[in-house]
Amino acid sequence: MGRNVKLLYCILGSAVLALLNSPILGYAKLGMFPGGYGGHVIGHLLVLIADILSLVGFLLLIIFSFILIINNINLKKN
Repeated sequence: MGRNVKLLYCILGSAVLALLNSPILGYAKLGMFPGGYGGHVIGHLLVLIADILSLVGFLLLIIFSFILIINNINLKKN
């Protein structure tokens, strides 16, 4: 598999991680616990883990995008 394709897969995975805090998944997290996750320790832990994974996904998205751009810059002028 080409290097650019691997980087595109990494970018896609990072984008999925970055979208963990979308409103659709937020409602799904609320629906897991009756009455909301405010009174449950596991609920708070789930939200904290989702927030951290979303931040990591956002940072990886930026890093892999820069790597892809740098790999595709044509330094030789024709």
